[in-house]
Amino acid sequence: MLDVITIVRAVYSGLSQRKVAATHGISRNTVSLYLRKARDQGWLTLKDLDAVDNTVVAQSLQQIAAPSRDATVKMPDFDSVHAELAKPNVTLKLLWEEYVEKCRQGNERFYMETQFRRYYHLHAKVHKATIRLEHKPALSLEVDWAGTALAFFDAESGGMSQASLFVAVLPCSGIIYVEPFRDEKRPSWIAGHVNAFQYLGGVPKTVVPDNLKSGVKRADFYEPDLNKTYQEMAAYYGTVILPARIRKPRDKASVENAVLISSRKIIAALRNVRIPSFPDLQQHVRRALEHVNSVPLTGKSESHWTSFLAEEKEFLLPLPESPYELAQWGKANVQMNCHIAYQRKFYSVPFEYLGEEVDVRATQATVEIFCQHRRIASHIRLWGKSDYATVAEHMPPGKLFFADWNRDRFLRWAEKIGACVCQQKTPPGCSSKMPPPPCSLCLMDGSRRSSFWRSSRANR
Repeated sequence: MLDVITIVRAVYSGLSQRKVAATHGISRNTVSLYLRKARDQGWLTLKDLDAVDNTVVAQSLQQIAAPSRDATVKMPDFDSVHAELAKPNVTLKLLWEEYVEKCRQGNERFYMETQFRRYYHLHAKVHKATIRLEHKPALSLEVDWAGTALAFFDAESGGMSQASLFVAVLPCSGIIYVEPFRDEKRPSWIAGHVNAFQYLGGVPKTVVPDNLKSGVKRADFYEPDLNKTYQEMAAYYGTVILPARIRKPRDKASVENAVLISSRKIIAALRNVRIPSFPDLQQHVRRALEHVNSVPLTGKSESHWTSFLAEEKEFLLPLPESPYELAQWGKANVQMNCHIAYQRKFYSVPFEYLGEEVDVRATQATVEIFCQHRRIASHIRLWGKSDYATVAEHMPPGKLFFADWNRDRFLRWAEKIGACVCQQKTPPGCSSKMPPPPCSLCLMDGSRRSSFWRSSRANR
């Protein structure tokens, strides 16, 4: 209460109410209330205050400094208010309007919006709840690369190398996820998102990245052109990608702060540590991350992790049964043999799409072919010596006899005609150094040989 006496004395000494309010961090209306109460008691000058004991002054002004709640006014259910505020597009003003309408229907007195907000803040502070004004729980995950790299010894190159740090944060609880990667290419970018979802145990409703080329091909505020793999990953998890605007860091202010925290508490902490390998670097970063998320916040008993479990985890979307598998996209033209070429392997396509340009989606296990966003073929991905994956139904009806025209078929066909046609074998009883005897086909004249070929083709 000595602050209240100091405020009144400061005004009586000649300072303006505006300056006194700014000095003590209170509003001018509060200073006016203190002055009005002092004048009601007959304390109009400094001499009047000096003539009265400070204890008496403090007791007289105590009611203003710590006003009690009016018992005749219905107190809102702030537990319900806090739960409703977690829902999308719900604001304190909307909840106050609903509270007023309910009180009017019951002919009860109600608090005005200012007092409603004040008592909610007190409730949230006492119960250590997150004040949901700027960020809704599990609404967005902001992601970015940290600007500073981490050094480690790379056994593959035999020298020192640098790793980039992927950073993701949920703005409501402030929980951070970081992971080092050897580069900032698209596979690393996608893997960072997948691992962040696994770490959080759920998926946020939106993801807010920067306009980097790994995720956004063309930046636009209304219709950004996203990378196809990035968009496919978002669709798999049921989330939406909302890139930040160009040169608008406030669109992802939380991750900018998370990058600063990660740089100071993880990258700077490892500056003098000799890291012998990339797996060792991953372990160091993982331990540092757990310390950042579990340490109590300044002036509070809870941490980012406890706040996340209590306030935000239940609002995350569920994870799918299996993590997203990275897929590579490319383009190819359907060749005249009803196949497309992808990484020196050939996969068949229905003959109706001859000459068309198609999209190719390849994972480690499958190759899928799309035309105008519709899948037209799917194959097991070829590895090793196999070069062709052909489905007989993809071939034109009048050209099916070409489907099995390969080396093995021609050798089997040649063996049925004669040993000299199939030069792979020598007739029994003959030395390998001697040429094979002529077969019946070789002894035929020209007309009989042509007739033989025509009948052989007809029998096929």
